Amino acid sequence: MWLAHIKDHVMKIDLFRHVSKYKIESLILLAIFVFTWLGFGKYTAGVIAVAFLICLFIKERRAFLFDYFKDGVLITLLILFTFNNIISSLFSIEKLESTVLSIVFFLVIFIPLSYVRFSLNRNNEFFIRWVVPAGLAVAIVILLYIFTLFFKTLITEGFIIKRYTFYFLGKASTPDVIVMLGGLGYGFMRQQREVKYHWLGFLYLLLCFCCIILTYDRGSTLAFFVVMVLLFAFDYKRLILLFGILAFIIALSFIFKPFERLQHLFNYLYLKSSWERLMSHTQLATFKGAWEMIKDHWLLGVGTGNYAAFSKQYGTGRWYTYAHNFVLQFWAENGLFGMIFGLSIIGLILYRWAKSWKLYKYKYIALGVGVSFIGMLIGNLTNSTIWMIKIALPFWLLAGVMNAIYYIVKEEKLSEHVSYTSPDTAQ
Repeated sequence: MWLAHIKDHVMKIDLFRHVSKYKIESLILLAIFVFTWLGFGKYTAGVIAVAFLICLFIKERRAFLFDYFKDGVLITLLILFTFNNIISSLFSIEKLESTVLSIVFFLVIFIPLSYVRFSLNRNNEFFIRWVVPAGLAVAIVILLYIFTLFFKTLITEGFIIKRYTFYFLGKASTPDVIVMLGGLGYGFMRQQREVKYHWLGFLYLLLCFCCIILTYDRGSTLAFFVVMVLLFAFDYKRLILLFGILAFIIALSFIFKPFERLQHLFNYLYLKSSWERLMSHTQLATFKGAWEMIKDHWLLGVGTGNYAAFSKQYGTGRWYTYAHNFVLQFWAENGLFGMIFGLSIIGLILYRWAKSWKLYKYKYIALGVGVSFIGMLIGNLTNSTIWMIKIALPFWLLAGVMNAIYYIVKEEKLSEHVSYTSPDTAQ
């Protein structure tokens, strides 16, 4: 019923009226968001690059695109980050492949940060009206798929410990995508005026949380819990209800077997015996291996994409293709300055979002986007998916949205100031 109401609300908007000025770019952006979140990031990265290059030959688009270069701080950090990575790659064992990857990542980061502004500006709300609901639809498809798979397994095979993931996304990407789409979907529902949508947003987050638990990813589970707390920080009644529900589930987990997954998670995170076992856990061994790699290559790193080739030398117990921590990954592959520049770009985006989200017209959507971004970062303390081409693009698209919101608010403030100080207004 509520889905039909949302559909009616969205369909009342004239699609072509909202995309008339930036029709091609907006429709491409919609396709990019949908297909990237369905696990086709490595292909949509190419699509967005081609679309960007085509727009360079369209005069009226070109001026808008290159307006991005006026953002001196961010573009300088990105150029320094990429230049550092290229130097690091030229000293690596896979010089050509590593250098090409450094350039590809420049496009994966740069293009979303600028391109997304086509559909998120004061004169064109295509992103809000169409891309955000499309993201919510993708999230619902993922939730339905995983819950269906879980209950089918429960009926046919009984309760077994396994990772339930969306087919296209894979075991590593599914929880990250749910983290991103969780905040975005909640922001869309919370933005509606009717109170029932606020409760639907609460239910939606709970379903996303349960879905992440079924993926059996501890880092993302903790990250999504932080996402929920941050989103409900301005809604203390639902925050209290959330803690009550979680306390009830944890209590049940020590009584009924079907809830033992949460009991295992609870034990793993909080009991002293778990911390003792954790010290010998393979993932911590991976951290140690990454740190040993950093100590040997602390200045230049081993080159973009070369972590897997070097990891075998550092006794991680198993061969991992990435460091399972985005800070260690940045440092190990791109050296000290690559890590600093990479974290500076992320820090600048967070700073701008913190200054602007409350002033944005759709502040709850802005809140959901920013909190999803933060949740993604927290999850990447035990993962490195923001530095993998297949799944990195959605993360940087969220960064693009946050950056665009900052500029929208900045332009509105400037317009208000000009209007307030103009001679006509003074009279």
